[in-house]
Amino acid sequence: MTSNLDPDARSSYRLITLAARLIQRRQDDALAPLGLTRAAVIALEGLTGGPLNQEQLADAIRVQSQTLGRVLTRLESAGLITRTRHASDRRQLKVELTDAGLAAVDAARQAEINAYPDDPDIAWKALREELTKFVQAVPPGRDTDVLPFAPPEHRSGHAHRPPGRAGGLRGWEQPRQN
Repeated sequence: MTSNLDPDARSSYRLITLAARLIQRRQDDALAPLGLTRAAVIALEGLTGGPLNQEQLADAIRVQSQTLGRVLTRLESAGLITRTRHASDRRQLKVELTDAGLAAVDAARQAEINAYPDDPDIAWKALREELTKFVQAVPPGRDTDVLPFAPPEHRSGHAHRPPGRAGGLRGWEQPRQN
């Protein structure tokens, strides 16, 4: 089977993959002193708009509810979220940020911002726009554990977030070990 894919495109895909891995490592390193993982931050950020049940949160951040449950258990143990039975449907759990959880989101965002160079030669906005076009052009596949890719201000109400938050939770529950 031969591919009609332009060799330059294949090189670009490899470059995107490499850039993503570098960003993920930098995020892991920035979040580790806070005792957070990327999975935890993604889940916490999904709750910044208000409480959701687990299924709603899983849909919002595009992960499987079962995967999210393990992350939520750790966040609850750390006092960053609460899970309470929904008043009208006792089968549902309402997941909500605590004050400590909100502080953790703010600390994580600042740690991620500090982890990236403030390099005027890097056109972050243009890069985000081009990557958005790319992600939107790729047809949906089997992998559903991918965050929605929208400019950060449309996801969390905050105008700035460093690039690279385009992954889901699967496999991210534990920080990278050196």
